[in-house]
Amino acid sequence: MTLVARPAGGGFVVGDEGAGRLALLALGVQDLTRSDQRRGNEIAEARGVIFTGDGFSVSDVAADQLTSAAAYVADACRAWVEGALEVRVYRSRRDLTDRATERLRAILPGLTVDRDRELLGISTKRHRFDLVVTLSGDRLAAFEAMTPSPVSMASVHFKFFDLMQAHGDWPREAVVEELSAWASEDLAAMQQVSSHVRGVSGPWSDLAHLLA
Repeated sequence: MTLVARPAGGGFVVGDEGAGRLALLALGVQDLTRSDQRRGNEIAEARGVIFTGDGFSVSDVAADQLTSAAAYVADACRAWVEGALEVRVYRSRRDLTDRATERLRAILPGLTVDRDRELLGISTKRHRFDLVVTLSGDRLAAFEAMTPSPVSMASVHFKFFDLMQAHGDWPREAVVEELSAWASEDLAAMQQVSSHVRGVSGPWSDLAHLLA
């Protein structure tokens, strides 16, 4: 991140030159929402800086305070970008889960489909899965919405690995937006711990065998 200190009056103005907005653009976030603006103002108030609408700055900075001011601005910018991304990842996963729920209930009529159900892995840790389908023979099938973010992939991988070690015969299904958008090495890593990685709009007719 590049910060700029400009002389102003008897001190300096330190700003990030809209680095937060540029970072979001680079990550595919084209439009800011009122929620983004509100979060920016809240972050600015908490850190004693100014939110400019697409970044942060602080004014009336003395020469011996430049380092501290730069740290405050950089921290505010980082928090804003991370918050904006977290909200969008949450919304994306929620949308994937909603669509997966509809498909499961259409393909597996009569089976119970629970949302946000906890299952116990071999580590004895309880993992909350987006969707859990109750099958015959005391078996369950776990479905987890997954985005391409490293945090999402790591979370799903750990959940599925732990569940696989405890119940190797329980289906574990990772649901993504579009398979074509994923790198082959990421899919290969997920396929080591899942029964399938499937696009939410792709063929799901193979799941009918779970009725058996």
